[in-house]
Amino acid sequence: MRLLLATALSLALAGFVATAHAAEPHKITYIMGLTGNPFYTSVACGGADAARELGVTFDAQGPAQYQPQLQMRVLDAVIASKPDGILFTADDPVALTPTLLQAKAMGIKIISIDGDLADMSVALSNIQSDNYEGGMQAAKALAEAIGDKGKVMALLNSPAAVVAQQRLKGFNDEIAKHPNIVNLGQQYSNNQTAKAAAIVSSTVAAHPDLAGVFTITTNNTEGAATGVREVGGVGKIKIVGFDTSDPIVQAIRTGVVTADIVQYPYRVGQLGVQMMNDALNGKPIEREVHTPFVIATPANVDTPEVQKYIYKTKCP
Repeated sequence: MRLLLATALSLALAGFVATAHAAEPHKITYIMGLTGNPFYTSVACGGADAARELGVTFDAQGPAQYQPQLQMRVLDAVIASKPDGILFTADDPVALTPTLLQAKAMGIKIISIDGDLADMSVALSNIQSDNYEGGMQAAKALAEAIGDKGKVMALLNSPAAVVAQQRLKGFNDEIAKHPNIVNLGQQYSNNQTAKAAAIVSSTVAAHPDLAGVFTITTNNTEGAATGVREVGGVGKIKIVGFDTSDPIVQAIRTGVVTADIVQYPYRVGQLGVQMMNDALNGKPIEREVHTPFVIATPANVDTPEVQKYIYKTKCP
């Protein structure tokens, strides 16, 4: 009798442990491209809100500088913590792939945020805006702002940044349709605002008739705005940016930035966690998901429709 009771108790305890283990929430980590960046912060805010609603565990991490080797250290540490899923914004779509493949082999599910990896077999899905279309819209806005004539240039972070290159291609393809606009090409700031400002200043020194700048990331837009102010070009040199921050929103309000392509990163974060949770529960998810964007201008930047897209510097 005692043996039967002990066996029953053991089975009951085993069942309790199994049930408790099954009830543990999924653990999802978002690895951003750069900490302190409003876009990535907004993704994290959306992800955190979705996680609360779904009852899953969520955290966000990233390097303090936009450098693949620094992001690799974060990735290694996250993998060592054995999350169930990783939402990942790659600073380099090639260099980080082998490590992500190792994570996948360990059973960790991966979803790309704001740009796919070079090896598209790694991620279950990629969630981002249509960056090529955004680049085209930026070109149209800049062409209109400069009266469809004059010299323009593009300013972006690095040649390895796939998302930025998609935006650049959209911009270049559209600008090529405007025969009276001279495209001076692109320069790279390594996502540093001070360098972006210096590039604008040096370009104006070489081309005093510079009419417009397409700034493809947040830090480049902030830097270009500083550069335009330093050379006394406010009102004469039009800036059309991509992504926002508090300084960019203020620059839009004052007319230093003519227009800005604004994504919806909060929604990207929500979708990332929702889709990862579905995948972890064995449900199918879409391979490519595009989120919308709006064009912010001095005339509409403070309207409710545009404000819901504006990026956050901290979660509410």
